[in-house]
Amino acid sequence: MRKILVIAAREFGAAVKTKAFLVSLVLMPLLMFGGILVQRVAGKMGDVKDKRVAVVDRTPGGTLADTLERAASYRNESGVLDKKTGRQDKPRIVIERVEPADADDPQAVAAQRFELSERARKGELFAFVEIGSNLLSPDFKPSTVSNPAELAKKAENVQFWQVEDLADEMLGDDDTYRIRYSTIRPTNTDVRGFLSRALQQAVWQKRMQAAGLPFDKVMPLLRPATLSSRGLMRRDASGAIVDTKKDSQVASFLVPMVLIMLMFMIVMVGASPMTTNLVEEKQLKIAEVLLGSVRPFQLMMGKLIGGVGVALTLGVIYFGGAYLVGRQYGVDEMISPALIGWFLFFTVIGTLMYGAMFVAAGAAVTNVKEAQTMITPVILLIVLPIFVLQNLITDPGGTIATAGSFFPTSAPMVTVARLAVPPGIPLWQTLLSALVSLLTTVAIVWAAGRIFRVGILMQGQGAKVGEMLRWVVRG
Repeated sequence: MRKILVIAAREFGAAVKTKAFLVSLVLMPLLMFGGILVQRVAGKMGDVKDKRVAVVDRTPGGTLADTLERAASYRNESGVLDKKTGRQDKPRIVIERVEPADADDPQAVAAQRFELSERARKGELFAFVEIGSNLLSPDFKPSTVSNPAELAKKAENVQFWQVEDLADEMLGDDDTYRIRYSTIRPTNTDVRGFLSRALQQAVWQKRMQAAGLPFDKVMPLLRPATLSSRGLMRRDASGAIVDTKKDSQVASFLVPMVLIMLMFMIVMVGASPMTTNLVEEKQLKIAEVLLGSVRPFQLMMGKLIGGVGVALTLGVIYFGGAYLVGRQYGVDEMISPALIGWFLFFTVIGTLMYGAMFVAAGAAVTNVKEAQTMITPVILLIVLPIFVLQNLITDPGGTIATAGSFFPTSAPMVTVARLAVPPGIPLWQTLLSALVSLLTTVAIVWAAGRIFRVGILMQGQGAKVGEMLRWVVRG
């Protein structure tokens, strides 16, 4: 045991004293979570050139074009500057009114659309909008609806993301009830959102006026019914029933996501270098010298324990930093001592499990190029739970999440994610997942030990997967 600890201390010291470890310590969080910061900074450094939008208003009197001009003027005066710095961080929108072509002449309409499209391609326009002549009518009777009863039935069960598709189906080729939006940059949501917001209330108001309804009385009735999340009621220390503060849906998603990302970083930094380190020791004949004093299994276990030490060091640093950030945003209440304990337990188990695979891969190859091929499947196993992370968070009691907790190689990450989503999972599932993870780790370490014992002294040609399986069976 003393020899194993000596090797573990050597591996731990060699890992944490390297520049690569210090760089990884800083770089990995930036790679995993820096995207959020970069997006916010990039959003303030975006394109602020004026966006010219041509408006073809076919409504009586062209009143909606007037509405867009007023809304654009208000936005350009007060909505394009950063409130803190005073610098422009959003583009101004310039409305250009275009006289409509004869709606009764389809060729003239198509020619006008083509002309505006050419101007957009040349960069003279960012987009152009056509407002249908019947858009303000309170009576909705599109001429292309072939089966109104069927569409009405669809409308009863339509989801919010299906509204636009249903509207297109109802209108068909009838553009008189439609607002056509054409742009050279279809991924831009800023201009599209401005047009949608500016037109919606004006359309409601004018439809109500046409129908003889008082806008000031009807408009409040269109106020959406908001769903405000709250926590569960509880008793305080005195026994009184108290309400809880507003439940944060963002925090409910963020906590399990951060824990999974932390575990992924810790395992990758703590376990993945074992393969290349072992390959280098084989190439430099260091492994042969070490085997003169210790048995192969002792050498492998020492490396694994050293990797676990590195992982726990990273875990304390990363988790401590994440916890302090969480306190600033009031989400630390969602991180219980039990969750911290299970996180550390499964992190150690995961580092041992995947570390044994990395060690076995390093023992079976003779150079770094061969090692890359061998460790790719291991990395895929580590990344696999991240592919279904959204399902784990939104449906922690579902079939995929439950099965992932009992699948050997995904159990550590999946179980931690499910535990972080209130109200957690049954204790028996946590214990069973821990048992499965522990037994799997023992089995992988045992198999890796047999591969290590044969492969550590291999020189020249690297082993194939079939040969590694034979070493596990025959020893």
